[in-house]
Amino acid sequence: MVIETKGEHLKNDDSNRKIRLGRAWANMSGNGYRYYMVFEDNVTPPDGAVTLSELVRILEKL
Repeated sequence: MVIETKGEHLKNDDSNRKIRLGRAWANMSGNGYRYYMVFEDNVTPPDGAVTLSELVRILEKL
C-alpha cells in the first residue's frame, strides 16, 4: 500500500498525474496493492484522491 499525503498547497496538475501513475502501478502490481493520495479533511480532493476521513473508512474495510 502506498499512501501519499498532500496539503491544499500541493493540489495541482502534478497531483493529477501522480494519481494516474499510482493507479496504474496498483493495477499492474495485482490485487493486493493499493495507492491512495490523501488530503486533509478540510480540502476538497481532486478526482481519484480521498480525504483522511475517507481513507480511515477504506482501511477499516480492508
